[in-house]
Amino acid sequence: MKVTKERVLHPDQSFRYLHFSVDAFRGEMHRHPQLELTWVERGSGLRYVADSAVPFRDGDMVLVGANVPHWWVSSHAPRAGKSTATVLQFPASIMSHAAFPELKQLAPVLGQARFGLEITGACRRAIRQVLERMRKADLLGRLAGLLEIFGLLSAHRRSLRRIAGSASPAVELPGDGRRVDRVVDWIHNHLADELRAEHAARIAHVTPAAFSRFFRREVGKTFTRYVNDVRCSEACVRLSQSERPIAVIAGECGFTSIAHFNRQFLARMKTTPREYRRNTASRPQPGAQTR
Repeated sequence: MKVTKERVLHPDQSFRYLHFSVDAFRGEMHRHPQLELTWVERGSGLRYVADSAVPFRDGDMVLVGANVPHWWVSSHAPRAGKSTATVLQFPASIMSHAAFPELKQLAPVLGQARFGLEITGACRRAIRQVLERMRKADLLGRLAGLLEIFGLLSAHRRSLRRIAGSASPAVELPGDGRRVDRVVDWIHNHLADELRAEHAARIAHVTPAAFSRFFRREVGKTFTRYVNDVRCSEACVRLSQSERPIAVIAGECGFTSIAHFNRQFLARMKTTPREYRRNTASRPQPGAQTR
C-alpha cells in the first residue's frame, strides 16, 4: 500500500488545529513528522495505523506518533456532511522546548505513540470537551487547550490503548518497505480471493522459503494473521452497514467456511458476528448505498 509523505505547514503557530466536515473520509495512507491527535466526531469505516486495520465509529480518538502511517477511510457512499473530525498536528520538538520543562513528563506517552494509541474512557471524554472549546478559541486559547490535553494524556495513561503490533512499519523503509507495500496493497484489493503465501512471495520478489520471515519482520505479524485481521475488520464494517446475510458477507471478505469465519471473528472481536451486528449495526439511511 503506497504511503505518501504529507507536508504539514503551520508557520505562524506552534501546532495545527483542524475542524472539518466532508462527504466521506477518503484520501490515502500518509505520514508526516508531526504527531497527530484525531477525533472522529461523526463517521464510520476502517482505520489504518501502521500494521493495524480495524473498524472505527463515531467518537473514535487516536494519537499517532511521528512518521507513523495512518488513514481513516469511510465505508459509506459519500453524503454531504456525513463525516466530521477534529485534528491536532504538533511537532515532537515542542516537548523539549526550554520554556516548558514540565512537558518532559509526557515522554512515556510519546514513546508509546509510535505504535499509535487509542484514547478511551474518561480521558477521551475530557479531551473531547477541550477540543470543543478550542473550536471557538483564539490562538492563545488553543495553545492553552493543547497544554491541557497534554496534561490529560499524562494523567490518564491507563486510558491509552496501543494499536499497532510493530513500532517500525515497513512503509518507512526504502528497500524492503516498497516490496511489502505491494503485498499489503494486493491483500487489501483481493480480500475475496484465495490469498496464498506463495503468490505473495512472488509479488514481494522473495523465495517462498524466505517470505514468512520477511513478512513478519516488516509487518510485525504473520501473513495469515494479517490477512485474517483485515478480513475480520472489513467484515465488521459490512455487518454494521448492511443487512445482508452473514454468510454472504463472510464470503465477500474471503472466508470460504462460515465456521472458520465465526472462529476468527470471535477470537478478534470477542463476540460473534451476529452479536456484533445486533450491538453495533445502524441501518443505512434512506437512499444510502451499502457495501
